[in-house]
Amino acid sequence: MKKLLCIKIVALFLYTFSYGKTITVCPTCEISSIKKALELADNGDTILIKKGIYKEGNILVKKSVKIIGEGYPIIDGQKKYEVITVKANNVLVKGLVIQNSGKSDIEDIAGIKFFRTKNCRIEDCILKNNFWGIYFAASKNGVIKNNKVYGPAKLKYLKSAFGTRIETNFGNAIHLWHCKNMLVEGNHVKNHRDGIYFEFVKNSTIVGNISEENLRYGLHFMFSNKDNYINNVFRKNGAGVAVMYTKYVYMANNRFEYNWGPVSYGILLKEFYDSYIYHNTFYKNTTGIFSDNSNRTIIEENDFIENGWALRIWANSQNNIFKHNNFISNTFNVATNSFQNPNTYTENYWSDYKGYDLNHDGIGDVPYRPVSLFGYLSENYSQSVILSRSFFVYLLDLTERMFPMLIPSKLVDNRPLMRRYEWSK
Repeated sequence: MKKLLCIKIVALFLYTFSYGKTITVCPTCEISSIKKALELADNGDTILIKKGIYKEGNILVKKSVKIIGEGYPIIDGQKKYEVITVKANNVLVKGLVIQNSGKSDIEDIAGIKFFRTKNCRIEDCILKNNFWGIYFAASKNGVIKNNKVYGPAKLKYLKSAFGTRIETNFGNAIHLWHCKNMLVEGNHVKNHRDGIYFEFVKNSTIVGNISEENLRYGLHFMFSNKDNYINNVFRKNGAGVAVMYTKYVYMANNRFEYNWGPVSYGILLKEFYDSYIYHNTFYKNTTGIFSDNSNRTIIEENDFIENGWALRIWANSQNNIFKHNNFISNTFNVATNSFQNPNTYTENYWSDYKGYDLNHDGIGDVPYRPVSLFGYLSENYSQSVILSRSFFVYLLDLTERMFPMLIPSKLVDNRPLMRRYEWSK
């Protein structure tokens, strides 16, 4: 009986969306207002918006309709209003330019906001100069796909006396709060505070996005479990990527690159548990991975190339496994604040490994210690960095590796690879 009822509901939904009428809106048409079209529309109808500029204040969508732009019509908030607010299920928004939302110190005003919705989609839209870009709150089964979300943050940041950027008057490009079963795919976001933000978001996927030049994080998510992050690029963001208070995450085939600055990371892991980081590239970041109280995670088959620090692993990060990773031309491969080693490093490739392989099995016969004396000194005495690459430091490192006294003697890769590990990209 329940199965039959579900089939009837699905059939009714498909029928409604297949046979609804189309209402055309244009500046010279009989219906020249989007709001008027919404008044006339029924559930299942399509509102086709022709090219033009529409300034109608806040457009509230409370019906299950398709809103489709032809020639990218401009929906302008005049820097006063939330441009579009959706409070209905099964809404599609496609092919619009949404720009110039208002701003507020007490409200999250967005270019487009979906509030308490199900099965809503926003596709192929351009959002420009909005306080927050695309905002989903308390929603399920939503899709954010192939949009361009460009904020004003690049031109309007303040600088402290020390040249540090201060976030002010911007929201996030794509913001999800308390959502479930969401898809964020193929978007390009830049010049907002955070590029993509997840908080209390479960069973969702971020795939194929480019997030760059955001004031703070390219990706920032907190308290969001069982999510997937695949094939994304996070580039030139103020502080890189942050993953906090989260577990059961799969992160694969992403690029973290050019996240460079005194407090910048490829990715910051804080209170991060039981996850899998696989086939990612960390290129030219201040720190590839910074781990603070992150546990039981497998970091496998990743490339760490030309970073300041490839890994900074604090003592409270335990039972993590680093295997089949490539560490190539990093200033420091591993830094830690502990003399112990509660993690496992095995069968990684280290480009500065000086050992040999007498039996030609591809495994070095001499263990490799990835923490250098100079790395230890610079971690604890930042002024010592001016001695980098000096012959004196080279001799100290060589001596310390042979007779370790300061660096953690148990932090060692007993099976270092002689050649770069080749994983299919």
